[in-house]
Amino acid sequence: MKAVRDDAIIATGRSDFPNQVNNVLGFPYIFRGALDVRASKINDEMKIAAAYALAMLAREDVPDAVADAYGGQVMAYGKDISSGAI
Repeated sequence: MKAVRDDAIIATGRSDFPNQVNNVLGFPYIFRGALDVRASKINDEMKIAAAYALAMLAREDVPDAVADAYGGQVMAYGKDISSGAI
């Protein structure tokens, strides 16, 4: 690819190189945060902070609008989710 265009971005889903971004890194808002602080890469500390934030978000009650969109389906973790382990 570099022979044709050296500034091309190849979106393979892999993250072997610092300039590759897997879609999981962009959800939710870690990519926005990186852009806001003009970070040149997403480091391990940012990934860990995002993992903790997602873990806390997953423990929140499902909003009624979301449950309604899924036909009133009950969406909750099992009894062990409240243990605090991530």
